[in-house]
Amino acid sequence: MIRPSGPPVARGSVLILVALMLPAILAVVALAVDVGRIMLVKDELRRAAEAGALAGANGLMTSGGADWSGAAQRALDAVTRNSAAGEPLRAAHVEPGYWDLSTQGWGGSGSFAAGTTRPLAGNWVPALRVTVARDGSGPGQTNGGPIDLFFAPVFGRLLQDTSASAIAMQSAPGSVEPNTLLPVAINRCMFDLYWNSTTGTPRPVAPSAPYYNPADPYELRIGSQYQYGSCYSGQWNLFDTSDNSTQAVIGLLQNGNPNTLRVGDLTYLDGGVKAAAYDSVVVDRTYLVAVVDRLDRGYQPIVAFAPFRVVRSVGGSTKAIFGRFVALSEFPGSLEPGGSIYYGTPAPPALVR
Repeated sequence: MIRPSGPPVARGSVLILVALMLPAILAVVALAVDVGRIMLVKDELRRAAEAGALAGANGLMTSGGADWSGAAQRALDAVTRNSAAGEPLRAAHVEPGYWDLSTQGWGGSGSFAAGTTRPLAGNWVPALRVTVARDGSGPGQTNGGPIDLFFAPVFGRLLQDTSASAIAMQSAPGSVEPNTLLPVAINRCMFDLYWNSTTGTPRPVAPSAPYYNPADPYELRIGSQYQYGSCYSGQWNLFDTSDNSTQAVIGLLQNGNPNTLRVGDLTYLDGGVKAAAYDSVVVDRTYLVAVVDRLDRGYQPIVAFAPFRVVRSVGGSTKAIFGRFVALSEFPGSLEPGGSIYYGTPAPPALVR
């Protein structure tokens, strides 16, 4: 029998190819298995960091200022109720700081300022950054050390450092519900003088101020800027209507703002005095009053809400409402996180990154 001619069969070539490709195959396996493991552990660390940040930020705002030490302990307690790669977590790095509400939200960059001093520029609220790691780089962050890898040791890599961070804030509410506001707006100059936006508490009136009550140094007098000057005064606030009749103001004194208002909304200020309306102010009641940059007649943007306890109201030649700012939590406020200056009951904690 005559066999066909041709090149000899390359016996064993497949084995050679497999041997040559084995490192690449192992690399792919290592990439698929070990990277998946790293991502799984990172996700576990992220969830622990988020739980810690939210727990720490809850109750961060108090009448005495931000409770940094209490927040750090709450954050750590929450982290230690979690595990990563089967190892219970025992430590976390908790940084106090402030989040700027005027910057973009989730995923924004440059919005967290570490430290316990509120930055001057921006609308900053207390926040925490919690970092949870499995590594060997620093005290309090190891949580069992770097995670061990399955296939990467073939290439000389045994361990992998992994970490995750989360930031949560607690802000004051940025909106008010209907029938909440006293129909008076005050100048921001007055608000800054007599309200400590760092601690959420009122400041006393200086004896040299245009109005000072030695029996109650926190008592303020709010009247027309035409009578008392812009930094120690307010104007009737008509909210979203321009009906500036005395009867319309009396109706607002009885019913408050008809609609929800938020920081940044426009509210209409009246330029008149309306002495008769002072007799209709309900006293011995705590309201919120809108804070604006200018008391000029017309629509002005709301920059904050101030909690104010009315103790008496006098018409006639005096034409003023007397009362005082009240400390944090004396007014229920709303529960919407937003951009108001520190006042009222704090909003629930919120993750921002």
